Amino acid sequence: MKNILIIFAAVVVFGIILGFYYSSLPEHHPRDNKEACESVGGDWASDRCLVSYKEAGEECIDGGQCESGVCYPQELTEEQIIEIMNGPISNMTGTCYPDSMIDGCIKQVLGGTISKQSLCLDE
Repeated sequence: MKNILIIFAAVVVFGIILGFYYSSLPEHHPRDNKEACESVGGDWASDRCLVSYKEAGEECIDGGQCESGVCYPQELTEEQIIEIMNGPISNMTGTCYPDSMIDGCIKQVLGGTISKQSLCLDE
């Protein structure tokens, strides 16, 4: 019985130590630098990270900012569609998609960029 209690206590202590280690990893601290901030869809402004989960219809640059997880692009002009065929377009915004139940490919703005792949266009 004593050995079981010692093993149980060791597992609990190991779990706590592992939890502290896991939470200290850089990817769990998006507010520490620009790259980590942008990796979770945050906006880096004035040396701080602005991470929010916006509701449907709010402006976004990446699905990571939205409750639904999808940033839907604005309507594109014919010139923009032609430009996308030659390569991605940066500095784009969209609006948070209203539904989190996604089936199939859906148009998206990813990190402020749209491309043929993010718009579900055939190559």
